[in-house]
Amino acid sequence: MRFDRVISNPPFSQNYSRDGMQFPGRFTHGYCPETGKKADLMFAQHMLAVLETDGMMATVMPHGVLFRGGEEKKIRESFIKNDHLEAVIGLPPNLFYGTGIPACILVMRATKKAKPVERQGKVLFINADAEYYAGRAQNYLRPEHIEKMTWVFENFVSLPGYSAVVTKEKLAENDYNCNIRRYADNAPPPEPHDVKAHLLGGIPKAEVEAKRELLAAHGFDPSKILVERN
Repeated sequence: MRFDRVISNPPFSQNYSRDGMQFPGRFTHGYCPETGKKADLMFAQHMLAVLETDGMMATVMPHGVLFRGGEEKKIRESFIKNDHLEAVIGLPPNLFYGTGIPACILVMRATKKAKPVERQGKVLFINADAEYYAGRAQNYLRPEHIEKMTWVFENFVSLPGYSAVVTKEKLAENDYNCNIRRYADNAPPPEPHDVKAHLLGGIPKAEVEAKRELLAAHGFDPSKILVERN
């Protein structure tokens, strides 16, 4: 059977055996190690194999499939070279029942021609691991989090600190490492420190200047409460 769409959340980190395996033609990109609980990309290849030629799939995966070396790296490289991989979406931690680790979504196409022309040769990375509602026992995605993620994917755009469109050539330069933070880093900027301010008190002029546009947008003049001094 062939499908237009496949959506899946397979079990993470399973072992498997090639002995007696049926339909080995599904695994044209390679075989994961049979030990070490690394069958994740075998599931992904199975899903690709049952797509129609213009089909599309989205599957939840552990982050390890994005950067582990060895045979998994070879499979990842084949996915990218054959233009199957369209997007990698990083999700918040503690989102799924049964595991607290953060997961990701791989969005893939059956063939290169199944990708829109403007997306061919490119992969969209979305880092949404900081955008969630923290519940008592589990985290949740609110509608606005899902809408943002969906809008960025549908428009295939780069947003600073959230998403990045990366070419196959750039991925090759990075040895096909698909670690999301390598391309879409949402870490906050380092806290500025001014030794003179620490010793003598006061607010450094550079910090006031950095906030000038924000203060002006609210109609606030810092000179009303701050006195400039050398």
